[in-house]
Amino acid sequence: MNRWIIFLYFFISLSLPVPAFEPFTLSKAIAKGLDNNLSLEFAKQENRIGIKNMRMKYRKFFPNLNVGYSATDTVTYYADDSHSRQLSATLTQLIYDRGVLHSSIHLEKERLALEAHQNNLNRTFFIFSVIDGYKNVLELAKELEISRQARNAVSKQVEIGHLERNLGEITQFDFLELELALADMDIQITQISQKLDEAKSAFASVMNMHSNDVPVLAGELNYLYGGFVTESSDYYVSQAMKNSLVLQEIEFAEHKAHADYALLKKKYVPDISLSCTASVSGESYPLTEKSFSIFLNLDFDTPALPASISAGIGKNSDEQRYRKVTADADVMGNSESLYSSQNGKVAMERTKWNLEKYKRECREEIEGQHKAILVLKENLEAARRRIELEQKKVEIEELKVQLGEEKRIDYVESQIALAQNRIKVFQTISRLYSMEIAFMNLCGIGEPASSGKYLIVGSGL
Repeated sequence: MNRWIIFLYFFISLSLPVPAFEPFTLSKAIAKGLDNNLSLEFAKQENRIGIKNMRMKYRKFFPNLNVGYSATDTVTYYADDSHSRQLSATLTQLIYDRGVLHSSIHLEKERLALEAHQNNLNRTFFIFSVIDGYKNVLELAKELEISRQARNAVSKQVEIGHLERNLGEITQFDFLELELALADMDIQITQISQKLDEAKSAFASVMNMHSNDVPVLAGELNYLYGGFVTESSDYYVSQAMKNSLVLQEIEFAEHKAHADYALLKKKYVPDISLSCTASVSGESYPLTEKSFSIFLNLDFDTPALPASISAGIGKNSDEQRYRKVTADADVMGNSESLYSSQNGKVAMERTKWNLEKYKRECREEIEGQHKAILVLKENLEAARRRIELEQKKVEIEELKVQLGEEKRIDYVESQIALAQNRIKVFQTISRLYSMEIAFMNLCGIGEPASSGKYLIVGSGL
């Protein structure tokens, strides 16, 4: 009976379709990383809310309506009590504010645009970091593969050396050298395996995933990768002048300093507003006593003597009309702004100097990094040519060992050297891409998809 159950189980298992395994490519890693990185979405939503709040500031250009109600019950000894009810509506219109509101809205627009640009750059930088972490895992996996291949080759030579020692063809010292070479390869493999585990953990951290949840990464580093920084340094300098986040932040600070200084020069010019108030009052409903007033208000925010002047006309009833002028000043008030104009001028000149200084330093840094990338590309090409020559040398040494013209340990050391140089090529490729990422971040530009496409074979991009 049990045999029939087992047979039926295997029959059903073979009949069911096997789910196709989909490799975890770089394109899927980027999409998964973006889905897991909620901070990018939060930043985008906050920017949208900021834009809506900024648009609400335009409301201050229109009249402001204030509606009020008051009720007062007064008890007077030896006299009749009084009851007062009042409904009022006040309309206030800003006429002139020295350009404060317009400047505030303009700077807020510029700040929000800078924030949106920063969000876009943060998204690009995050994609670069995903590719970089993906690349680090593939690099160490390739190093581990090359080291294991070299270890297997050395192991075969040790086995042959063991037979040769037993036959007396080589000395015990020669055989010990072979065993030491094999032990060194074991140590190297252990170290690379540890680094690979660390790289996987770092990649999982970038992806906002648990290290055990990251599947096997598909693809491998392109041995012929030649970099994606291909334009002249002048091109990247021009791009940095337009897209560099740091440069735009300094430019924003300069614009703000200019706007603040322009307002400070108008500090002796008053803010002007017009207010109209209409009300009805009485002791009981319906309220029948009507009143009306209109006033022109001047507010001087001058240092040491801020003052306000209000002049207007109005009426409390059909039988009573009035005109009124009030003025008050705060002696030594706002004294902290006595030297605000001088401070504003210094701040404006400082931001201008910072801007010119950063442009000069940025140009020098871009030219320096661009030159370093070109030198690294040349070194990478030279390393590839060296690998081809070493490969031919190893093939010749293999024949010499078979003919007895060369020691086996020399052949083993050449194989190990070839493996080490192959590893160095992939390390150089990894370092080249990391340098290019830093270079693109400095310039405020980047094409993560195209760079990953040429860096990793089988990226899915």
